[in-house]
Amino acid sequence: MSLTTQTSAAPTGARRMSFVMLAVRDQADQFDGVAPGTARPLTYLAAFQEAEPYLGLPAHAFKLVSWLVRQTMAHDWERGSRPIAWPSARLQQEFLGLSAARVKALNRALFEAGIFVIRDNEQGKRYGRRGPDKRIIEAYGFDLTPIAQRYEEFVRIAAAARAERNRSKDCRKRITIARRSIRQASEMLAGLEMAMPAGWSSLVAEVAELVAGARRADCSEDLAAIAHSLESGQKQAEQWVREASKPVDTNPVGLVCDPHTTSTNQSLNLKDTVIAAEKSSAAERPDLDDDLSEPRIEPKAEKPEIKLSASELLDLAPRLGQYVTTSRPTWRDVVDAAGGPLRHELGVSTSLWAEACGTMGRNAATLALAIVSTKELAHFKSSAGGYFAGMVRKCERGELFLERSLWGLRTNRFGRPLSRGLN
Repeated sequence: MSLTTQTSAAPTGARRMSFVMLAVRDQADQFDGVAPGTARPLTYLAAFQEAEPYLGLPAHAFKLVSWLVRQTMAHDWERGSRPIAWPSARLQQEFLGLSAARVKALNRALFEAGIFVIRDNEQGKRYGRRGPDKRIIEAYGFDLTPIAQRYEEFVRIAAAARAERNRSKDCRKRITIARRSIRQASEMLAGLEMAMPAGWSSLVAEVAELVAGARRADCSEDLAAIAHSLESGQKQAEQWVREASKPVDTNPVGLVCDPHTTSTNQSLNLKDTVIAAEKSSAAERPDLDDDLSEPRIEPKAEKPEIKLSASELLDLAPRLGQYVTTSRPTWRDVVDAAGGPLRHELGVSTSLWAEACGTMGRNAATLALAIVSTKELAHFKSSAGGYFAGMVRKCERGELFLERSLWGLRTNRFGRPLSRGLN
């Protein structure tokens, strides 16, 4: 038998070393230690902890490394010493809750990954002892030098990972906004009661495919491409909505959040005026604030006027009422609540709300949205936002009669019809 065969077949008892492990050991041998008083082992450990999820290490890696680092002392990392920990194999198995074979596999994987170096004595054992000054005199075990050597690398890896997470989060936010905008466009088109555009089916299929791809994507580059495609689809959908609906002045008398002094649509025969719950006369309360009443909307002679106080509307529409907390609500409070939180809750877009205010007037739009809020989810064919868009279209055609819906609300609330005449 040749000498080569005898050497390769006979076990030596020494640890099997790979070229990667030898390179890691040689790199660690170049570490001279840090200057006295500057060692920060827990800082090195924190940097490793942030980078560890992106290093492709096996399970229990950080648990083991953290345990080993905490067995060292700060001066072990200084010049003239080595940060070595020497727990027994049995103690390591008990701490990790793993079998001997799995512990050996974990040690070898972290050695090859350049996280620590295993230094054995001539018998392949690990042990160590310290002098009276607590400094290591002799030690064989886990040399944690690479943790200090790679500190800056770990910091860079963690920073790059944070930047990638932020980019991915940004892209996912863009994807969500574009997807919701396309859905809102669909609701508005459905409310027009017209045939959908020729390319709508293709757009819906493309959006579904892109959204599914976004769920599988794991890098910001892929998510950015998906976000860009969805935003292109959003622009196309919004263009179809603009083409399908006639131009509307979305700011007829000022900002949506400002009180109006005139109505842009008098065919609704709606007169919004604030009436006190106790129906006290103006003579009894001469010091009312101007904010307590809205300007009257002059009705046509052939249809009845509607008197509706802010308090009564909040009583009839509890979902709107939950957003008005003042003890003496005014129409300004009610309109602000409808155009703010209630609109968001019902899924009505800012553009649709502005269109409704321009078409109906703020007070009538508030009443219409309050009526929508009283209906059950099953009442809508698509969504509450789509139903509200349909009311806006009916108003444009002169087919919306809010006084009838208000009459129904009052009947359901009080159990009997109330007088529709002037009080």
